[in-house]
Amino acid sequence: MKTLLKEPLLHFLLLGAALFYFYSLVNDNQTNDNEITLSAAKIVQLKYSFEKTRQRQPTEEELAALVNNYFKEQVAYQKGVEMGLLAGDGIIQKRIQQKVEFIVEDSVSRLEPDDAELSSFLKEHQDDYRSEQVFSFVQLYFDPSKHRDITAILTKTMAQITALDEIEHTAVKLMPLSDSIFLDYQYTDVSYAFVARYFGSKFAEALVTMESGKWLVDVKSGYGEHIVKLKTKQGGELQPLAAVRAQVKQAWLNEQRKQSLAKFYQGLFVEYQVKKI
Repeated sequence: MKTLLKEPLLHFLLLGAALFYFYSLVNDNQTNDNEITLSAAKIVQLKYSFEKTRQRQPTEEELAALVNNYFKEQVAYQKGVEMGLLAGDGIIQKRIQQKVEFIVEDSVSRLEPDDAELSSFLKEHQDDYRSEQVFSFVQLYFDPSKHRDITAILTKTMAQITALDEIEHTAVKLMPLSDSIFLDYQYTDVSYAFVARYFGSKFAEALVTMESGKWLVDVKSGYGEHIVKLKTKQGGELQPLAAVRAQVKQAWLNEQRKQSLAKFYQGLFVEYQVKKI
C-alpha cells in the first residue's frame, strides 16, 4: 500500500480529481449557460465568512443581502466573460494561476516520506545540513586604495612575517605591517555566520577551505585584502537525520511541490500546444 501511494501515476490521477473538484466548485452555481443557482453548501460558506468577520451570525436581512450580492457577483462575472473582459486581465489570470498551483501543491503536502527517502535527500543536499563551523584566526588588513601595487605589498609583508620566529607572530609585531582598520587582529571561536557578516561570504568561504597553521595571502573581504592565518577550525560535519529530520522533511516536500508543478505545467504546455511565435 505504501509503495502504491508513492506511484507518480496515482499522484497525477489524484491531482486530476482535485482539479475536477475545484472546477466543479467554481461552476456549481451554473446548471446551464443562462442559469445561476445557489447551493445550501454555498449559503453555509457565506454565513461562515460573515461570522468570521463580524464575530456573530447574520440577521435575516443581512443573509438576504449576502445572497443578493453573491448573485450580483456571479451574473457580473458571467457577463464579463461573455464580453471578453477577462482576456488579457493579468490580475485575474494570476489569481486563477495561484489557485490552480495551490491545488497542485496541496496534493503533495499529504505525502509522508520514509527515512530511506529522507536519508537519500539528506545525502544529496548534505552541504545544507552540516553543523555550523567555528574558526579561530588572525588577520592583517591592507587597503587597496592606499597602495599602487597591492600584490607587491602583500608579497613583501609575507616575506617579513616569514623572517620572524613563530614566537614573534604577535599583534605587537605584526599589526604595524598592515593598514589601520576597526577589525581585530585575532578572532577566537567565531562562527561562519559571524565571519560572513563582518568580513563577507568570500572571506568566510576562504576559511572553510584554508589549511590550519599556515598563512594565506590575498584573502578578499568587503574591505580589501588580507593576509590570514587559520589557527583552528571545528564543525562542518554532516548532521544525522535524527537531528534534522523536520528540516529535511520540509525541504523534501518543497522539492516535491516544485517537481509536481514542473510536471503539471509540462503536461499543460503539451495539451494546449504552447509555442513561441
